[in-house]
Amino acid sequence: MPNPRPANACPAGRHSGVKTDSVAVRAAESSLADAPRRVADLAAASLSKNTRRAYRGALQRLQHYLDKHDASLTDGWLASYLASLFHRGRSPSSASMVVAAVRFQARATGKPSPVGPATDRVLAGFRREGRQRGRGQVEGISWEMADVIAALITAVGTGSLAAFRDAALISIMSDGMLRVSEVAALQCADIQEADGGSGLLTIHSSKTDQEGEGTILFLGALTMRRIRVWITAAGFNSGPLFRPIRVGGIVEEGALSSRSIRNVIQKRAKQAGIDGVRISGHSLRIGSAQSLALRGASLVELQQAGRWTSPHMPGRYVRGQLASRGPMARIRYGKGS
Repeated sequence: MPNPRPANACPAGRHSGVKTDSVAVRAAESSLADAPRRVADLAAASLSKNTRRAYRGALQRLQHYLDKHDASLTDGWLASYLASLFHRGRSPSSASMVVAAVRFQARATGKPSPVGPATDRVLAGFRREGRQRGRGQVEGISWEMADVIAALITAVGTGSLAAFRDAALISIMSDGMLRVSEVAALQCADIQEADGGSGLLTIHSSKTDQEGEGTILFLGALTMRRIRVWITAAGFNSGPLFRPIRVGGIVEEGALSSRSIRNVIQKRAKQAGIDGVRISGHSLRIGSAQSLALRGASLVELQQAGRWTSPHMPGRYVRGQLASRGPMARIRYGKGS
């Protein structure tokens, strides 16, 4: 039942009519005008933060090229831009990033994609002729090497907070096959004790889980021990799990940044003698996948363990390990069985 109109309220016809209708029309028009922007915002939210940043940069550089030539974004001009990237020595992955960004922008804004036959042909040629370019595959850090790095950190660190933190960080990334962004988001409450001193780690959302359905991962007893040592020494039991440490051993309240996490991995790997190869924030994730493959894990199991949406990426990372236990190795030479 509607509320009764107060005695001092304006009568229904007073100050209404055309003026009120005009306000309503303008509000509706404004809402419709904002609809493409809202759709684009929601579409962008389906991507990880790093992917959005990469797409934004790729589109800005493309637009700069088009502005320089007083051109609009068409199939021909996009193909021309890819050709310019090739002649500037860029890798095929950088060209693929541009095309992916253009396609996503078109879908997000509801406009036809400018990617057509010319772009497809140039990109295919780019991939074929430029396949040796780029930095190459990241070097993996196996389970054994991750344990060595963590043990050396503790031995050399002589009880420092940074040593406790970094040993725990290396161990948890190796056990969980974690992405750098997932480590940066970890909270103390995400880790629970389990039987025999082991633990369970909850990943609430990630690059391939934008809806935040979450997943639970297993952590070994040694990893849990290193985590407990770090938390106890740092003096906190809630909030971000991995944090910056200021001069004087002061542990900050905020989370360690993704860049800092990558720096920790590269620094600690170098201290352990892993030098002259390409080590990145992905190395522990790749190395764990390779360790699983060496011990007989299938591509489906690798995909599940690493939370990949398809078997393509883990398949790339473990090509050598799969070959070492493939049919030729097993049947002809009796290896890998």
